[in-house]
Amino acid sequence: MLKFPKDFQLGASFSAMQTEGKGTTKIGKLTMDTYFEEHRELFYQQVGPELTSDIMNHYVDDIAKFKEIGLDSIRTGFSWARLFPDGVNVNLEAVSYYHKFIQEFKKNNIKLYMTMFHFDMPMWAHELGAWASREVIDKFVSYCEFVFQEFGDEVDYYVTFNEPLVTVFEGYTGVMHYPAINDPKQAVQQGYGIFLAHAKVVKAFRKFKLQAPIGVVYNWNFTHPYSQSEADVKAARIYDAYVNRGPLNIMVSGTIDPVLVETLKEFNVLPKYSKQELEVIKETKVDFLGINYYFPCRVQATPNKQARWVLETMKIAIPPTAKINPHRGWEIYPEGLYEIAMAIKTELNNIPWYIAENGMGVENEAQYRGADGIINDTYRIDYLNDHLTQVKKGLDEGSNCFGYHLWTALDCWSFRNTYKNRYGLIEVNLADQSRKLKQSAYWYQSLINNKAK
Repeated sequence: MLKFPKDFQLGASFSAMQTEGKGTTKIGKLTMDTYFEEHRELFYQQVGPELTSDIMNHYVDDIAKFKEIGLDSIRTGFSWARLFPDGVNVNLEAVSYYHKFIQEFKKNNIKLYMTMFHFDMPMWAHELGAWASREVIDKFVSYCEFVFQEFGDEVDYYVTFNEPLVTVFEGYTGVMHYPAINDPKQAVQQGYGIFLAHAKVVKAFRKFKLQAPIGVVYNWNFTHPYSQSEADVKAARIYDAYVNRGPLNIMVSGTIDPVLVETLKEFNVLPKYSKQELEVIKETKVDFLGINYYFPCRVQATPNKQARWVLETMKIAIPPTAKINPHRGWEIYPEGLYEIAMAIKTELNNIPWYIAENGMGVENEAQYRGADGIINDTYRIDYLNDHLTQVKKGLDEGSNCFGYHLWTALDCWSFRNTYKNRYGLIEVNLADQSRKLKQSAYWYQSLINNKAK
Protein backbone atom coordinates (compact mmCIF):
# COMPACT_ATOMS: atom_id res chain seq x y z
CA MET A 1 0.00 0.00 0.00
CA LEU A 2 1.15 3.58 -0.71
CA LYS A 3 2.91 5.33 2.16
CA PHE A 4 2.57 9.09 2.49
CA PRO A 5 4.45 11.39 4.90
CA LYS A 6 3.04 11.80 8.39
CA ASP A 7 1.96 15.40 7.80
CA PHE A 8 0.42 14.75 4.36
CA GLN A 9 -3.32 15.41 4.73
CA LEU A 10 -5.66 12.67 3.52
CA GLY A 11 -9.20 13.95 3.61
CA ALA A 12 -12.32 14.67 1.57
CA SER A 13 -14.48 17.48 0.23
CA PHE A 14 -18.12 18.46 -0.13
CA SER A 15 -19.97 21.78 -0.28
CA ALA A 16 -22.58 23.71 1.68
CA MET A 17 -25.33 23.73 -0.95
CA GLN A 18 -24.83 20.08 -1.88
CA THR A 19 -25.19 18.84 1.70
CA GLU A 20 -27.19 21.45 3.65
CA GLY A 21 -30.29 21.80 1.50
CA LYS A 22 -32.80 24.15 3.14
CA GLY A 23 -31.36 23.11 6.48
CA THR A 24 -32.38 24.20 9.94
CA THR A 25 -32.08 27.99 9.61
CA LYS A 26 -33.46 30.58 7.27
CA ILE A 27 -31.74 30.68 3.87
CA GLY A 28 -32.24 32.98 0.91
CA LYS A 29 -33.32 31.62 -2.44
CA LEU A 30 -30.53 30.37 -4.70
CA THR A 31 -30.37 30.42 -8.49
CA MET A 32 -30.44 26.62 -8.41
CA ASP A 33 -33.77 26.78 -6.53
CA THR A 34 -35.17 28.92 -9.33
CA TYR A 35 -33.78 26.60 -12.00
CA PHE A 36 -35.46 23.64 -10.31
CA GLU A 37 -38.78 25.48 -9.98
CA GLU A 38 -38.75 26.46 -13.66
CA HIS A 39 -37.42 23.19 -15.12
CA ARG A 40 -37.96 20.26 -12.75
CA GLU A 41 -37.90 17.93 -15.75
CA LEU A 42 -34.20 18.67 -16.33
CA PHE A 43 -33.18 17.33 -12.90
CA TYR A 44 -32.52 13.59 -12.63
CA GLN A 45 -35.58 11.91 -11.09
CA GLN A 46 -36.79 15.45 -10.29
CA VAL A 47 -34.74 15.58 -7.08
CA GLY A 48 -34.26 19.22 -6.14
CA PRO A 49 -31.87 21.06 -3.82
CA GLU A 50 -34.24 21.30 -0.84
CA LEU A 51 -33.02 18.39 1.32
CA THR A 52 -29.77 17.09 -0.21
CA SER A 53 -27.81 15.22 2.48
CA ASP A 54 -29.40 17.12 5.38
CA ILE A 55 -26.03 17.61 7.07
CA MET A 56 -27.33 20.33 9.38
CA ASN A 57 -29.33 17.66 11.22
CA HIS A 58 -26.61 15.00 10.98
CA TYR A 59 -23.27 16.80 11.26
CA VAL A 60 -22.35 15.43 14.70
CA ASP A 61 -22.77 11.84 13.53
CA ASP A 62 -21.23 12.60 10.13
CA ILE A 63 -18.13 14.13 11.69
CA ALA A 64 -17.87 11.10 13.99
CA LYS A 65 -17.80 8.92 10.86
CA PHE A 66 -15.11 11.15 9.32
CA LYS A 67 -13.13 10.63 12.53
CA GLU A 68 -13.72 6.86 12.36
CA ILE A 69 -12.27 6.77 8.85
CA GLY A 70 -9.36 8.88 10.12
CA LEU A 71 -9.74 11.87 7.81
CA ASP A 72 -7.10 14.52 8.51
CA SER A 73 -9.09 17.35 6.96
CA ILE A 74 -12.36 18.28 5.27
CA ARG A 75 -13.27 21.04 2.84
CA THR A 76 -16.79 22.42 2.77
CA GLY A 77 -17.96 26.02 3.04
CA PHE A 78 -20.19 28.79 4.29
CA SER A 79 -23.45 29.58 2.53
CA TRP A 80 -23.62 33.26 1.58
CA ALA A 81 -27.41 33.00 1.24
CA ARG A 82 -27.70 31.43 4.71
CA LEU A 83 -25.55 34.00 6.49
CA PHE A 84 -27.10 36.90 4.57
CA PRO A 85 -30.49 35.69 3.26
CA ASP A 86 -31.41 39.11 1.83
CA GLY A 87 -27.87 40.23 1.09
CA VAL A 88 -27.96 42.84 3.86
CA ASN A 89 -28.97 41.48 7.26
CA VAL A 90 -26.95 38.79 9.02
CA ASN A 91 -28.78 35.62 10.09
CA LEU A 92 -27.64 35.08 13.68
CA GLU A 93 -29.07 31.54 13.78
CA ALA A 94 -26.79 30.65 10.86
CA VAL A 95 -23.81 32.25 12.60
CA SER A 96 -24.52 30.13 15.67
CA TYR A 97 -24.86 26.98 13.56
CA TYR A 98 -21.54 27.49 11.78
CA HIS A 99 -19.74 28.07 15.09
CA LYS A 100 -21.09 24.75 16.43
CA PHE A 101 -20.31 23.01 13.14
CA ILE A 102 -16.71 24.26 13.13
CA GLN A 103 -16.20 23.40 16.80
CA GLU A 104 -17.35 19.82 16.17
CA PHE A 105 -14.47 19.42 13.70
CA LYS A 106 -12.06 20.89 16.26
CA LYS A 107 -13.29 18.43 18.92
CA ASN A 108 -12.48 15.60 16.53
CA ASN A 109 -9.09 17.03 15.53
CA ILE A 110 -10.05 17.37 11.85
CA LYS A 111 -8.66 20.41 10.02
CA LEU A 112 -11.30 22.45 8.22
CA TYR A 113 -11.19 24.31 4.91
CA MET A 114 -14.11 26.70 4.43
CA THR A 115 -15.05 27.94 0.97
CA MET A 116 -16.77 31.29 0.52
CA PHE A 117 -18.49 30.50 -2.81
CA HIS A 118 -19.19 27.06 -4.25
CA PHE A 119 -21.72 27.53 -7.09
CA ASP A 120 -24.36 28.87 -4.65
CA MET A 121 -25.37 32.23 -6.11
CA PRO A 122 -28.16 33.97 -4.16
CA MET A 123 -31.10 34.79 -6.41
CA TRP A 124 -31.09 38.44 -5.33
CA ALA A 125 -27.45 38.68 -6.47
CA HIS A 126 -28.28 37.15 -9.84
CA GLU A 127 -31.10 39.66 -10.29
CA LEU A 128 -28.60 42.48 -9.73
CA GLY A 129 -26.39 41.11 -12.52
CA ALA A 130 -24.38 38.44 -10.64
CA TRP A 131 -20.61 38.82 -11.08
CA ALA A 132 -21.07 41.46 -13.78
CA SER A 133 -22.41 43.77 -11.03
CA ARG A 134 -19.97 45.82 -8.97
CA GLU A 135 -22.67 46.03 -6.29
CA VAL A 136 -22.76 42.22 -6.03
CA ILE A 137 -18.96 42.07 -5.87
CA ASP A 138 -18.93 44.64 -3.04
CA LYS A 139 -21.61 42.69 -1.15
CA PHE A 140 -19.60 39.50 -1.60
CA VAL A 141 -16.51 41.21 -0.18
CA SER A 142 -18.58 42.46 2.78
CA TYR A 143 -19.90 38.95 3.44
CA CYS A 144 -16.34 37.56 3.35
CA GLU A 145 -15.09 40.29 5.69
CA PHE A 146 -17.87 39.41 8.13
CA VAL A 147 -16.79 35.76 8.04
CA PHE A 148 -13.10 36.60 8.56
CA GLN A 149 -14.00 38.83 11.52
CA GLU A 150 -16.53 36.43 13.07
CA PHE A 151 -14.79 33.09 12.61
CA GLY A 152 -11.14 34.15 12.37
CA ASP A 153 -8.73 31.36 13.21
CA GLU A 154 -11.49 28.92 14.14
CA VAL A 155 -11.14 28.01 10.44
CA ASP A 156 -7.87 26.35 9.44
CA TYR A 157 -7.89 27.33 5.74
CA TYR A 158 -10.02 29.82 3.81
CA VAL A 159 -10.92 29.37 0.14
CA THR A 160 -12.40 32.21 -1.93
CA PHE A 161 -13.95 30.23 -4.80
CA ASN A 162 -14.37 26.62 -5.80
CA GLU A 163 -14.06 26.01 -9.57
CA PRO A 164 -14.79 29.70 -10.23
CA LEU A 165 -15.47 29.48 -13.97
CA VAL A 166 -17.77 26.44 -13.91
CA THR A 167 -20.82 28.58 -13.19
CA VAL A 168 -19.73 30.89 -16.02
CA PHE A 169 -19.24 28.20 -18.66
CA GLU A 170 -22.23 26.14 -17.50
CA GLY A 171 -24.54 29.10 -16.89
CA TYR A 172 -23.63 31.45 -19.75
CA THR A 173 -22.47 29.07 -22.50
CA GLY A 174 -23.91 25.78 -21.18
CA VAL A 175 -27.01 24.39 -19.49
CA MET A 176 -25.99 22.78 -16.17
CA HIS A 177 -26.28 26.02 -14.18
CA TYR A 178 -28.73 28.91 -14.12
CA PRO A 179 -29.49 30.98 -16.21
CA ALA A 180 -28.51 28.41 -18.89
CA ILE A 181 -28.09 30.90 -21.72
CA ASN A 182 -25.54 30.90 -24.51
CA ASP A 183 -23.90 34.32 -24.61
CA PRO A 184 -20.08 34.45 -24.73
CA LYS A 185 -19.95 38.20 -24.14
CA GLN A 186 -21.91 37.83 -20.91
CA ALA A 187 -19.74 34.85 -19.96
CA VAL A 188 -16.59 36.96 -20.32
CA GLN A 189 -18.05 39.74 -18.17
CA GLN A 190 -19.09 37.26 -15.47
CA GLY A 191 -15.63 35.66 -15.50
CA TYR A 192 -13.92 39.02 -15.16
CA GLY A 193 -16.18 39.86 -12.21
CA ILE A 194 -15.14 36.66 -10.46
CA PHE A 195 -11.45 37.49 -10.92
CA LEU A 196 -12.11 40.96 -9.46
CA ALA A 197 -14.15 39.59 -6.54
CA HIS A 198 -11.45 37.03 -5.74
CA ALA A 199 -8.71 39.69 -5.81
CA LYS A 200 -10.70 42.06 -3.59
CA VAL A 201 -11.44 39.33 -1.05
CA VAL A 202 -7.78 38.27 -0.84
CA LYS A 203 -6.80 41.91 -0.35
CA ALA A 204 -9.47 42.39 2.35
CA PHE A 205 -8.39 39.18 4.10
CA ARG A 206 -4.91 40.57 4.75
CA LYS A 207 -6.35 43.27 7.02
CA PHE A 208 -7.37 40.67 9.60
CA LYS A 209 -3.85 39.26 10.05
CA LEU A 210 -5.11 35.73 10.68
CA GLN A 211 -2.95 32.64 11.18
CA ALA A 212 -5.10 30.82 8.65
CA PRO A 213 -3.95 31.02 5.03
CA ILE A 214 -6.21 31.89 2.09
CA GLY A 215 -6.28 30.21 -1.30
CA VAL A 216 -8.47 29.31 -4.24
CA VAL A 217 -9.62 25.93 -5.55
CA TYR A 218 -9.34 25.62 -9.31
CA ASN A 219 -10.37 22.77 -11.62
CA TRP A 220 -7.26 22.14 -13.73
CA ASN A 221 -8.24 19.67 -16.44
CA PHE A 222 -4.72 19.61 -17.79
CA THR A 223 -4.61 20.71 -21.45
CA HIS A 224 -3.13 18.63 -24.26
CA PRO A 225 -3.47 19.12 -28.01
CA TYR A 226 -5.51 16.26 -29.48
CA SER A 227 -2.78 15.77 -32.08
CA GLN A 228 0.54 17.41 -32.88
CA SER A 229 -0.93 19.21 -35.89
CA GLU A 230 -0.19 22.94 -35.95
CA ALA A 231 -3.91 23.74 -35.68
CA ASP A 232 -4.46 21.52 -32.63
CA VAL A 233 -1.33 22.79 -30.87
CA LYS A 234 -2.45 26.41 -31.42
CA ALA A 235 -6.00 25.64 -30.28
CA ALA A 236 -4.70 23.94 -27.12
CA ARG A 237 -2.55 26.98 -26.30
CA ILE A 238 -5.58 29.28 -26.60
CA TYR A 239 -7.86 26.90 -24.68
CA ASP A 240 -5.29 26.79 -21.90
CA ALA A 241 -5.37 30.59 -21.68
CA TYR A 242 -9.15 30.58 -21.27
CA VAL A 243 -9.85 27.47 -19.22
CA ASN A 244 -6.77 26.18 -17.43
CA ARG A 245 -3.46 28.02 -16.93
CA GLY A 246 -4.83 31.44 -17.92
CA PRO A 247 -7.47 31.87 -15.19
CA LEU A 248 -5.38 29.88 -12.73
CA ASN A 249 -2.49 32.34 -13.05
CA ILE A 250 -4.83 35.32 -12.68
CA MET A 251 -6.18 33.95 -9.40
CA VAL A 252 -2.85 32.76 -7.98
CA SER A 253 -0.60 35.67 -8.89
CA GLY A 254 -2.56 38.27 -10.86
CA THR A 255 -0.77 37.40 -14.11
CA ILE A 256 -2.89 37.93 -17.24
CA ASP A 257 -2.03 35.86 -20.33
CA PRO A 258 -1.62 38.12 -23.42
CA VAL A 259 -3.20 35.39 -25.58
CA LEU A 260 -6.39 35.83 -23.58
CA VAL A 261 -6.45 39.59 -24.15
CA GLU A 262 -5.57 39.33 -27.84
CA THR A 263 -8.30 36.83 -28.68
CA LEU A 264 -10.94 38.65 -26.61
CA LYS A 265 -10.11 41.78 -28.62
CA GLU A 266 -10.17 39.85 -31.89
CA PHE A 267 -13.78 38.74 -31.29
CA ASN A 268 -14.79 42.04 -29.68
CA VAL A 269 -15.78 40.43 -26.36
CA LEU A 270 -13.46 42.23 -23.94
CA PRO A 271 -15.18 42.84 -20.57
CA LYS A 272 -15.82 46.27 -19.13
CA TYR A 273 -13.05 47.09 -16.69
CA SER A 274 -11.09 49.96 -15.18
CA LYS A 275 -7.35 50.45 -14.77
CA GLN A 276 -7.84 50.57 -11.00
CA GLU A 277 -9.57 47.18 -11.05
CA LEU A 278 -6.79 45.67 -13.13
CA GLU A 279 -4.26 46.92 -10.59
CA VAL A 280 -6.18 45.17 -7.78
CA ILE A 281 -6.23 41.94 -9.81
CA LYS A 282 -2.51 42.19 -10.59
CA GLU A 283 -1.71 42.50 -6.86
CA THR A 284 -3.33 39.13 -6.09
CA LYS A 285 -1.19 36.63 -4.19
CA VAL A 286 -2.71 33.55 -2.57
CA ASP A 287 -1.05 31.44 0.12
CA PHE A 288 -1.93 28.04 -1.31
CA LEU A 289 -3.69 26.45 -4.23
CA GLY A 290 -6.29 23.70 -4.35
CA ILE A 291 -6.61 21.69 -7.55
CA ASN A 292 -9.70 19.73 -8.61
CA TYR A 293 -8.80 17.10 -11.17
CA TYR A 294 -11.08 14.60 -12.88
CA PHE A 295 -9.99 14.39 -16.53
CA PRO A 296 -7.65 16.01 -19.06
CA CYS A 297 -8.75 18.29 -21.91
CA ARG A 298 -7.49 17.16 -25.32
CA VAL A 299 -8.16 20.08 -27.62
CA GLN A 300 -8.97 19.73 -31.31
CA ALA A 301 -9.26 22.67 -33.74
CA THR A 302 -12.67 22.97 -35.46
CA PRO A 303 -12.77 25.82 -38.03
CA ASN A 304 -15.94 27.89 -37.58
CA LYS A 305 -16.60 31.05 -39.59
CA GLN A 306 -19.65 31.83 -37.43
CA ALA A 307 -17.70 31.70 -34.16
CA ARG A 308 -18.73 34.38 -31.64
CA TRP A 309 -15.56 33.88 -29.59
CA VAL A 310 -12.42 31.86 -30.02
CA LEU A 311 -13.57 28.89 -27.93
CA GLU A 312 -16.11 28.12 -30.67
CA THR A 313 -13.22 27.26 -32.99
CA MET A 314 -12.19 24.19 -30.98
CA LYS A 315 -13.63 21.24 -29.09
CA ILE A 316 -12.62 18.64 -26.50
CA ALA A 317 -12.05 15.23 -28.09
CA ILE A 318 -11.38 11.91 -26.34
CA PRO A 319 -9.00 9.47 -28.03
CA PRO A 320 -10.65 6.19 -29.08
CA THR A 321 -8.13 4.27 -26.97
CA ALA A 322 -8.78 6.24 -23.77
CA LYS A 323 -10.00 4.61 -20.59
CA ILE A 324 -13.46 5.97 -19.79
CA ASN A 325 -15.74 6.21 -16.78
CA PRO A 326 -18.90 5.01 -18.57
CA HIS A 327 -21.17 6.63 -15.98
CA ARG A 328 -19.89 10.13 -16.76
CA GLY A 329 -18.26 9.75 -20.17
CA TRP A 330 -15.06 11.22 -18.73
CA GLU A 331 -11.56 10.08 -19.62
CA ILE A 332 -9.67 8.42 -16.77
CA TYR A 333 -6.07 9.65 -16.94
CA PRO A 334 -4.31 9.47 -13.55
CA GLU A 335 -1.05 10.75 -15.06
CA GLY A 336 -2.67 14.19 -15.20
CA LEU A 337 -2.04 14.63 -11.48
CA TYR A 338 1.68 14.06 -11.96
CA GLU A 339 1.70 16.52 -14.87
CA ILE A 340 -0.04 19.09 -12.69
CA ALA A 341 2.44 18.49 -9.85
CA MET A 342 5.39 19.13 -12.15
CA ALA A 343 3.75 22.19 -13.74
CA ILE A 344 3.12 23.75 -10.33
CA LYS A 345 6.71 23.04 -9.36
CA THR A 346 8.22 24.61 -12.46
CA GLU A 347 5.67 27.29 -13.44
CA LEU A 348 4.12 28.45 -10.15
CA ASN A 349 7.22 28.66 -7.92
CA ASN A 350 6.25 25.35 -6.28
CA ILE A 351 3.47 27.08 -4.35
CA PRO A 352 2.02 24.95 -1.53
CA TRP A 353 -0.92 23.08 -3.04
CA TYR A 354 -3.19 20.14 -2.53
CA ILE A 355 -5.64 18.06 -4.51
CA ALA A 356 -8.98 19.52 -3.42
CA GLU A 357 -11.17 17.13 -5.43
CA ASN A 358 -10.61 13.88 -7.28
CA GLY A 359 -13.02 10.98 -7.43
CA MET A 360 -15.22 8.62 -9.40
CA GLY A 361 -18.98 8.95 -9.78
CA VAL A 362 -20.93 5.75 -10.45
CA GLU A 363 -24.61 5.25 -11.24
CA ASN A 364 -26.79 2.74 -9.39
CA GLU A 365 -24.18 1.80 -6.81
CA ALA A 366 -26.70 -0.37 -4.96
CA GLN A 367 -26.01 -3.09 -7.53
CA TYR A 368 -22.59 -3.52 -5.90
CA ARG A 369 -23.96 -4.11 -2.40
CA GLY A 370 -22.60 -7.27 -0.81
CA ALA A 371 -24.28 -9.76 1.52
CA ASP A 372 -22.99 -7.70 4.46
CA GLY A 373 -24.98 -4.68 3.21
CA ILE A 374 -21.84 -2.73 2.31
CA ILE A 375 -21.29 -1.30 -1.19
CA ASN A 376 -18.19 -3.03 -2.54
CA ASP A 377 -16.88 -0.16 -4.65
CA THR A 378 -13.61 -1.72 -5.85
CA TYR A 379 -13.81 0.51 -8.96
CA ARG A 380 -13.43 3.56 -6.69
CA ILE A 381 -10.58 1.98 -4.76
CA ASP A 382 -8.74 1.26 -8.03
CA TYR A 383 -9.39 4.81 -9.28
CA LEU A 384 -8.14 6.40 -6.05
CA ASN A 385 -5.07 4.18 -5.85
CA ASP A 386 -4.10 4.94 -9.46
CA HIS A 387 -4.41 8.69 -8.93
CA LEU A 388 -2.69 8.71 -5.56
CA THR A 389 0.20 6.78 -7.10
CA GLN A 390 0.73 9.74 -9.43
CA VAL A 391 0.51 12.16 -6.50
CA LYS A 392 3.19 10.17 -4.66
CA LYS A 393 5.37 10.22 -7.78
CA GLY A 394 5.11 14.01 -7.86
CA LEU A 395 5.89 14.25 -4.14
CA ASP A 396 8.98 12.10 -4.60
CA GLU A 397 10.15 14.48 -7.32
CA GLY A 398 9.86 17.59 -5.17
CA SER A 399 6.27 18.72 -5.63
CA ASN A 400 5.13 20.94 -2.73
CA CYS A 401 1.85 19.04 -2.41
CA PHE A 402 0.55 18.84 1.16
CA GLY A 403 -2.64 16.83 0.84
CA TYR A 404 -5.33 15.00 -1.05
CA HIS A 405 -9.11 15.38 -0.71
CA LEU A 406 -11.29 12.96 -2.56
CA TRP A 407 -14.73 13.98 -3.77
CA THR A 408 -16.65 13.28 -1.70
CA ALA A 409 -16.86 12.41 1.99
CA LEU A 410 -20.51 11.39 1.73
CA ASP A 411 -22.92 11.06 -1.18
CA CYS A 412 -24.20 14.53 -1.95
CA TRP A 413 -26.61 16.25 -4.30
CA SER A 414 -25.11 17.34 -7.61
CA PHE A 415 -27.03 19.99 -9.56
CA ARG A 416 -28.95 18.61 -12.52
CA ASN A 417 -27.40 15.15 -11.97
CA THR A 418 -28.84 15.16 -8.40
CA TYR A 419 -27.95 11.70 -6.99
CA LYS A 420 -27.52 9.91 -10.32
CA ASN A 421 -23.76 9.44 -9.93
CA ARG A 422 -22.53 8.92 -6.40
CA TYR A 423 -19.00 9.71 -5.26
CA GLY A 424 -19.03 9.26 -1.48
CA LEU A 425 -16.95 7.21 0.90
CA ILE A 426 -20.17 7.15 2.92
CA GLU A 427 -23.49 6.04 1.44
CA VAL A 428 -26.49 8.27 2.13
CA ASN A 429 -29.92 6.61 2.08
CA LEU A 430 -32.29 9.31 0.81
CA ALA A 431 -35.37 7.54 2.19
CA ASP A 432 -34.32 7.80 5.84
CA GLN A 433 -31.04 9.79 5.69
CA SER A 434 -29.13 6.91 7.29
CA ARG A 435 -25.41 6.59 6.56
CA LYS A 436 -23.18 3.58 5.93
CA LEU A 437 -19.47 3.32 5.12
CA LYS A 438 -18.63 1.88 1.71
CA GLN A 439 -15.72 -0.50 1.14
CA SER A 440 -13.66 2.44 -0.16
CA ALA A 441 -13.95 4.10 3.26
CA TYR A 442 -12.25 1.12 4.89
CA TRP A 443 -9.55 1.14 2.18
CA TYR A 444 -8.98 4.87 2.73
CA GLN A 445 -8.82 4.26 6.47
CA SER A 446 -6.01 1.74 5.87
CA LEU A 447 -4.19 4.23 3.62
CA ILE A 448 -4.35 6.86 6.36
CA ASN A 449 -3.17 4.39 8.99
CA ASN A 450 -0.26 3.44 6.72
CA LYS A 451 1.22 6.94 6.70
CA ALA A 452 4.77 7.31 8.03
CA LYS A 453 4.76 7.53 11.83
